[in-house]
Amino acid sequence: MKRTIFFCAGEAAALVAAFFACAAWGEPFAYITNQKDDSVSVIDTASGEVRATLKVGKEPAGVAVSRDGSRVVVTNAGGSSITLIDGRNQRVAAEIATGEGQVGVAIDPEGRFAYVADWYGRAVSVVDLDERAVVRRLAAGNVPAGLMLAPGGSHLYVANRDDDAIAEMNPATGETLRTVKVGKHPFGIALDPAGELLFSANVESDDVSIVEVRTLSVIATVKVGERPYAVAYMAPYQRLFVTNQYDNTVSVIDVESRKVVDTVAVGEYPEGIALHPDGIHIYVANWFDNTVSVINGLSLKVERTIATGNGSRAFGEFIGGI
Repeated sequence: MKRTIFFCAGEAAALVAAFFACAAWGEPFAYITNQKDDSVSVIDTASGEVRATLKVGKEPAGVAVSRDGSRVVVTNAGGSSITLIDGRNQRVAAEIATGEGQVGVAIDPEGRFAYVADWYGRAVSVVDLDERAVVRRLAAGNVPAGLMLAPGGSHLYVANRDDDAIAEMNPATGETLRTVKVGKHPFGIALDPAGELLFSANVESDDVSIVEVRTLSVIATVKVGERPYAVAYMAPYQRLFVTNQYDNTVSVIDVESRKVVDTVAVGEYPEGIALHPDGIHIYVANWFDNTVSVINGLSLKVERTIATGNGSRAFGEFIGGI
């Protein structure tokens, strides 16, 4: 049965703005970190082809793309650095020394600063991408993993895995403002575009926490597949997509009813997941299959499977123009 979707004016404007944001570089690229061969596959999302394979640092895992697509930051989890990619010409611009074992990463709205989770150091490194250096270290909880900046960059949310909690921080001062307990071992997190809801994939409790940001409290817990890792949100349709590592699936949650409404089979051991700027297509990195599955978020069918590199993880917002 086909479903007719009506956009309000604000939603339509947001989608139009997203398209114009990436217009400078054409159709946006997806940057897929391949942990086992120290590379990044650059996918042209218009053609579905890998346009370039870039060598980066040791065991890349996390990735973030600036809003205009001009800067891409890759965390090298097996080393002590991040790699900066110039998204205008798909070339490595620099390797910047940071901390050991960094995974999660987020870029501020202006594309100037990258926030990098230090897995072992209980901190978030603030990297000035113009100066290409760490300029501050923000104290975090135990084993910080996923990071997400609020719209406008006023707050930074950190999934502190071994605390089973999400921290809300002031990125300017480094102060932790509030924390909320979620499920066991939160990893990937996401916000809705308005910054009103936060979603946390809790790896060891096999569920997703839905957090109201205003009160920073859990308002729902939804059981999904085995070992949920990361999440992506389709705002106009109120659908949350969750990668389940051990099930080789993506759970689809209707956020309004707070129920799983479908499960989509993808490649083996799905990890990173991101929404395309068209607001419809969901890209999923399959670590053991060395592929990316492209899901139509309306039909909930896999439309395309793209071969990438060895050990595709792509943990973070790996497509620009959102």
